[in-house]
Amino acid sequence: MNFVRERFTEDEQILCPCSRCMNHQSLHQNEVERHLLLNGMSNTYSKWINHREASDVHVLEEPAVLQDANVDSFVSEDTNDCGLEVMLGELDRSEQHGNEAGQDEGNPSSDTASHFKQLIEEAKCELYPGCNNFSRFTFVIKMLHVKSYYRITNSGFSAILRILSEAFREFNTIPKSYEEAKKMLRELGLGYVSIHVCPNNCVLFRGNEYAELDNCPVCKASRWKDPERKKVPAKVLRHFPLIPRLQRLFVSKKRSDEAQWHKLKRKYNEKEMTHPADGKAWGDFDNRWPDFVQDARNLRLGLATDGFNPFSNMSSSYSMWPVFVIPYNLPPWACMDESNFIMALLIPGPHSLGKAFDVFLQPLIEELHELWSGVDTFDAMTGKEFKLRAAVLWCIHDYPALSTLSGRTTSGYFACLHCDKNPQSYAIRSKICYIGHCRFLPRGHHLRKDSDFVSLHDSSAKPGTFTIEELLEELEKVRRVRVGQKRKRSGNRVPIWGRRICLWDLPYWPTLKLRRNLDVMHIEKNVCESLLGTILDIKGKSKDTVNARLDLADLKIRKELQLQHSGDSYGMPKARYTLTKSKKTEFCNFLKEAKFPDGYASNIQRCLNADSIKWQGLKTHDCHILLQRIIPAGLRGLLDDDIYQTIAEFGKFFRELCSQKLNKDVLARMKTEIPIILCKLEKISPLLFLMSWFTLLSTCLMRPSSVDLCSSGGCTQLNDACIL
Repeated sequence: MNFVRERFTEDEQILCPCSRCMNHQSLHQNEVERHLLLNGMSNTYSKWINHREASDVHVLEEPAVLQDANVDSFVSEDTNDCGLEVMLGELDRSEQHGNEAGQDEGNPSSDTASHFKQLIEEAKCELYPGCNNFSRFTFVIKMLHVKSYYRITNSGFSAILRILSEAFREFNTIPKSYEEAKKMLRELGLGYVSIHVCPNNCVLFRGNEYAELDNCPVCKASRWKDPERKKVPAKVLRHFPLIPRLQRLFVSKKRSDEAQWHKLKRKYNEKEMTHPADGKAWGDFDNRWPDFVQDARNLRLGLATDGFNPFSNMSSSYSMWPVFVIPYNLPPWACMDESNFIMALLIPGPHSLGKAFDVFLQPLIEELHELWSGVDTFDAMTGKEFKLRAAVLWCIHDYPALSTLSGRTTSGYFACLHCDKNPQSYAIRSKICYIGHCRFLPRGHHLRKDSDFVSLHDSSAKPGTFTIEELLEELEKVRRVRVGQKRKRSGNRVPIWGRRICLWDLPYWPTLKLRRNLDVMHIEKNVCESLLGTILDIKGKSKDTVNARLDLADLKIRKELQLQHSGDSYGMPKARYTLTKSKKTEFCNFLKEAKFPDGYASNIQRCLNADSIKWQGLKTHDCHILLQRIIPAGLRGLLDDDIYQTIAEFGKFFRELCSQKLNKDVLARMKTEIPIILCKLEKISPLLFLMSWFTLLSTCLMRPSSVDLCSSGGCTQLNDACIL
């Protein structure tokens, strides 16, 4: 951008060279800079001919790659300007201010010298005499960064340090082991607290009540792997204190300024949403808690979690659960920066936690209570202390984790989030399906009469949700339910809430407009695989099965698709929404020949076996691209017009939902269009909606009420759990 400003006037528009625009769109320079921060520079734009670079500049067309490009980021970075000394200096000023405040209150610090000062002296210590590139401190931090990035084991890292120590004995100041190197991170406040856990996830061994116990007070299981030696705990929760990390945002003037961007620098557009602050949930929270809004430095947070396999081995079923906290006060490009994702908890496996998740949240909830009341924090911008407050506005997770983190059932008749009353679930054979989306259409709409499922439910009215009073009443019934307990049915009523999680203890939690955000990328993957499997009739992936055809007979609908008796056997009539063999080949050839901009999508061809028409190894982002862009383009002319049109509208809905900018007028239109799209899909392929997983996802996400929640939460991309 400095290069551009030297050659263009301030008001002159330029072509945007970001990876999305690719020099096809002229924008103002500030907007181009924002695009480059969000999307990155186009990798193919090496000679800046569109920005008045001299044509005689030599550009190496095929640079020789001698080593991993990631290594350059570690080697070529100017270690004297890595920001460590600046950060330590700001931390030292904050510490000095805290000591002065303590002395003013009559509580002088017992330490004669702050440990931050010791770290600054450490940062000035040369690695060896005459070394200008590294201090001992920056060298150790860089080495720890390399260890983490390339997944070097602790023992391997210690062995490397020992070899370096032996090789340079004369001028050696290098730590001798990994543990010695980690001490510096602890001094910076980047450590964690190890909390022992009952092997059966009953309690945490912490506090005055349980800290000294050797056995679980609930299940009597031993706290230790070896009860006799009592050295190695059976299970450990790692808690990364949240408060110091949030306070550190205001130690730097730049970061403190960014933390107030949402109020001081954000340009409000009545018709567009580019930040969660533009959504209804943020505004509703501000209206309910005006004292919180008075200080722009008070933080709005998101809580995200998902299970993952730390061993990158699909044959292992081990699962860990990191819990991340994301501050939303920052600008959009900073919200999605990985460096701003704060890990609060690392919950051990090996299995999914289920109801026990509430036990592991206790340390974080205690900090959130303290943050709501306010903690003394030094602000580098003003040079004064203030009461820092923070609140969690919503949680982000996939659909299976919804029950884990909310306590609400995600299976059975009340699995849909928006169907607390008069659900549209219906029992068929060995499962429950969710059909009859015509109930969301206006009365008198022609699709209400044409629906095959209009008579399956007792009521034709739209399903209802609990009011906040009814919801609190339901939660009060399960207040005392603990791990291992099950709520009993009262009469014929099915319990919707299985337990009351500790998030409801937060004073502001019952008043939030939007408490849950479903990860749309996970939903896209499941819907895309079901849709592709059915259209291509892939064995094991298609929803057009024998049982589904039997369900049609049970429901007495779509007689042309029911199994037909012929002698001693039954046949499955071919559905018009499945492709013939020649059209399958044509579709697969289209995918094999498709070319994408660099960085836009992965090599989707690697997942396709064109000979046997099979998919394997589709990633979440692959399905994201397929559903929104490729399937609508590839199926043009291969299916009947009404089927193709509906699938194209289906992909367009996801595409608009995942836009960087959400237009409120477009959301209003989507709210009226989506029930019509779902009814068209029901009419074309009722088999999809007789398969519980596909229809449940579509029911929960693609409803008018879900579009309302999208407008409440702001930009979908910023509320996603794609960080995990």
